[in-house]
Amino acid sequence: MIRLSLTVALTAALLAQGAPPQPLRPASPQPFKVIGYYAEWTAGKYPVSTIPGDKLTHVNYAFAKIGPDHRLTWKDGLFDAIAALKRTHPHLKFILSVGGWTDSGPFYEMAAADESRQAFARSCAEFLKTYPQFDGIDLDWEHPVIGGVQPGQSRDAHNYVLLLEAVRKAIGTDKLLTIAVSASPRGIEPLEYTGMVPFLDWVSVMTYDFHTGGPRTGFNSALYNHDDPNPKLNLHDAVQALLQKGVPRSKLAAGVAFFARGWRGVESADPWTAGTGSLPVGGYKALADTFLKTPAYVRHWDDVAKVPWLYNATTREWISYDDPESVRLKGEYIAAQNLAGAMFWELSHDEGPLLDALRVGLRASPTR
Repeated sequence: MIRLSLTVALTAALLAQGAPPQPLRPASPQPFKVIGYYAEWTAGKYPVSTIPGDKLTHVNYAFAKIGPDHRLTWKDGLFDAIAALKRTHPHLKFILSVGGWTDSGPFYEMAAADESRQAFARSCAEFLKTYPQFDGIDLDWEHPVIGGVQPGQSRDAHNYVLLLEAVRKAIGTDKLLTIAVSASPRGIEPLEYTGMVPFLDWVSVMTYDFHTGGPRTGFNSALYNHDDPNPKLNLHDAVQALLQKGVPRSKLAAGVAFFARGWRGVESADPWTAGTGSLPVGGYKALADTFLKTPAYVRHWDDVAKVPWLYNATTREWISYDDPESVRLKGEYIAAQNLAGAMFWELSHDEGPLLDALRVGLRASPTR
């Protein structure tokens, strides 16, 4: 009753000032977004028709590229299959993702001039008009300012705002516009999120690949910090940093890894141990079919970081991964934080256990 009285009083005050009252939040829970990336190069082993549309709200179709003329380029061989899947699951939204780690290079120059920004924005609008089975555009620029495969510049931060403004104006407000962003402190800090957010439906933070191989073991996608020499490299701290930068909870989707990272030449099962190099592992499905069936790979659990790892004392191999337990806990965290939902990379890495666990975690959500 106290909360209701305060709401009534606030509404009355707003009306007295001539301001329209803000809509009340629905009393029933709103569904969290469950956003899965679909990598078009996996179609041979994971056809579009096998995407579990009943368990997802959105699919990010990866990746379109930016051509020399600053316009979108893409392969359209699977687009009819997307239309068919959407007829079966009318609620499901498909978003064309542009760039990615390998193909982010053209963003840096395209975003640097109004003429090229407008050319790109027009090509996005034309694509969505030509292919109505797509509901929006997702920009995966990896990464403005700090760079990735290609170097970044300080100018990228404001250019990104201008790019998002141009794309939003071109595609209109009835289409989705989203971005995937770095989860590292150095990637979060320079971006102008307060200027970017008004043009976006949501921001997906890539809260994985915190440790990917090299001279020392570490967690690929910890939920919380536990003795990490870089203590901010975890999902919780990345989410909190983006909230501090002005990304609303309702526009923030946290990333979940459906893949693993491995190390060779590791003398101890303990995290943060020196290794001699990287061990290719792949997605959770591959892990479950191989390493998890081999008794020599012993599962360990960090009850602070809330993630498992495997260690083989004979081969001296150390693997950081997520399993249904850690994924469920991430879903519960997303729900408790009242975020927009979860994004994961990528669909072909899982035959169901991880996605089901994520959905279980998200169902434990408070009234939004």
